[in-house]
This record gives sequence, structure tokens and C-alpha cells, in this order.
Amino acid sequence: MKFCLRARPSIVSWFVGLLTLFGPMVVGDRCQLNAADKPNIVIMLADDMGFGELQCLNPTRGKIKTPQLDSIAASGMIFTDAHGGSSVCTPTRYGLMTGRYAWRTRLQTGVLTGGESLIAEDRLTLAKLLSVAGYHTAIVGKWHLGMLFDGQHQEKSVPVGARVTHGPIDRGGFDEFHGFHHARQIETWIDNDRVTAQIEAVEMLPRLTAAAVEYIHGRKSNDQPFFLCIPWSSPHSPVVPSPEWQGKSGLNEHADFVMQTDDSFGQVVSALRETGKLDNTLILCSSDNGTSAPT
Repeated sequence: MKFCLRARPSIVSWFVGLLTLFGPMVVGDRCQLNAADKPNIVIMLADDMGFGELQCLNPTRGKIKTPQLDSIAASGMIFTDAHGGSSVCTPTRYGLMTGRYAWRTRLQTGVLTGGESLIAEDRLTLAKLLSVAGYHTAIVGKWHLGMLFDGQHQEKSVPVGARVTHGPIDRGGFDEFHGFHHARQIETWIDNDRVTAQIEAVEMLPRLTAAAVEYIHGRKSNDQPFFLCIPWSSPHSPVVPSPEWQGKSGLNEHADFVMQTDDSFGQVVSALRETGKLDNTLILCSSDNGTSAPT
């Protein structure tokens, strides 16, 4: 597990203070700040990217070029000693969203493929907390915490137009959602609470990147602080680097996909810079676990 953070020290202190409210006592005086005093928050979570795949964390043996994450790490802080009840997809996302161990739910091992959300309807989430604190909240990427389509569990194929429940909007508390549920449904694109398209797997990462960048640019002239969570689809299988990234690493397809993922991190940072939001944004980058792909 790796964790990189980029922000001014004052922003870090503010965020740590806010997280002390992430429990039964929800909102107190510390949240009563003017919009100008609240930093934007961007959390980016890679999927199946190993600790040693970043050059900055494996400088002597690392073979994959990761200039964007290396730059984020160089301008902030790196945390390399973290512990959790489980590190795979669903438990990681549940912990991030709720601050609770996933084994406090019905999920006792492995990951979900669908069904009702692990997040109870009345459960406090990070998005709900920040919403009460005055933030606009959005998630772009992989949900993987349970989802129903037209009230039913769908394992793979989902029709366009299907209504989504138990997802980021009604259970996560987000204002916006653009992305997909889990890897077996990586061709199913969702906007908010509707399935809006069927795409090719190779299109998912570029589409997520574009949606995240578009969201940031859409906040350029808005003074309301925002929370943007980006749980990437990659470099989790299916390993599908875009044509322009194929062969870039000189190693294998997985390494190519890691490089493309690194570039997506960089595009988000560039969007923050272009919109003048970078200096007032707390950026947190991590991953759930190492790769399962052959090397």
C-alpha cells in the first residue's frame, strides 16, 4: 500500500481536524468555515497498483516510469506504513467511504460482485460529511460496494437506461457519479443513477480521465469547495492500455497500463493547475493492493 499527499501544511491540519468529526458526532463548529477557507479535496485510488511499481518508492529496481506520481510525491508527503483489515477492492472502498472495517458488514471475505450496497442507508459517509460542511461532491470511477439495476442484481450485461440504486448517489451521498460498478461490468457506463452507455473495456480509463478533468474545469468559476473521489479502473484487469500506450514501457502490457494510469493522475493535477485550483486543493493518492497480473 502506498499513500501520497500533496497540500500546504495548513490544509493538512484542516483536513485532519475535519476527519475527527467522522463518527457519531457529525458536524460541529470546526465545519462552520467560509467557503474561501475550505480546501478542495481530491482522492485518487489506483486499482491493483503495487508499491514497487512507482519509481519514487522503488528507485533502484523499479523499471516502470511513473513521472506524474513521482512529482506528486516529491511535492508532498509519503506514507509507507499502513494497516487494514483487508486490502482488496470492496473492503478498501468501504473503509474509504465510511471509516469502518468491512467485516462489520455482511462481507466477511473477498469482494462483492453485486447485490445490495454494503453501505447502510443511514450510514455516515465521507461524501455526506463533506456535503454538510458545504462541499459539492462527485465520484468518478469504480464503485464496487454493491449496486442494483432496476431493482435487480446484474452480474454482467446491463441494459442502457437501467436505473441504478444502492450506488454512489443514494448510498454514498455523492452529488454526482460517473463510472462503473466493478471489473466484470467494465463495459457498462453509468451517469448518476442511470446506465447511459455500453463501451469497450479499453475506453474506460480514458473516459474516466476525461470525466474527472471535465468536472474540475466545470468548477473553475464556482467558489463552492468540492470533493472529487477518483477510484480508477486501472491497472486492474482487464489489462487494456490504449493504442498510444501499447509498448511504451518496453516491458509488458501491465507496465504499459501502469504508465497510462500514472498519466491519468497527472491529467487531474494539470486540470487543477489550469483552473487555478491547485494551490487550494488537498490531493491524496493511494491504491488498494498490488497487481495480480503476470509480469
